[in-house]
Amino acid sequence: MKKIISIFLILFSAFLIAQPPHQQSPPEKRMERMNKLTAEQQATLWSKKMTLELDLNDTQEQQVYALVLSKANTHKKRRANRPKERPNSEEMYQMQVDLLEEKIAMKKAMKSILTPKQYGLWEKSQKKKELMKKKHLKGKKKQKNKH
Repeated sequence: MKKIISIFLILFSAFLIAQPPHQQSPPEKRMERMNKLTAEQQATLWSKKMTLELDLNDTQEQQVYALVLSKANTHKKRRANRPKERPNSEEMYQMQVDLLEEKIAMKKAMKSILTPKQYGLWEKSQKKKELMKKKHLKGKKKQKNKH
């Protein structure tokens, strides 16, 4: 009886190990779908989500839509103009500076559009997204190191 149970456990564990790995994680699929949308569609989705999260009024929603539309357009242009090979340190530095300037401008614009309470909620959600992004990137690095 012990032999049968031990054989069963060995076979069962072998089947669990032999399961194929996931092709893509859900955030990657979501980003892939978002990149297939037009800038206008992305801006509409983002502004609608922010309206639900922050309880925006109509004028705030329109202002957020315009802001997100410009951000989506610049993001699409940046992705289209991305160099084929890895940029050198000076180009990388300039890309980082540009990205940080965009974030600062976005923060200032959101501060002028939102009420203090809404802005606080928005800030909290942005910090949460950054943490999730860092966790996701950490997971990717671990997977690369394993292979």
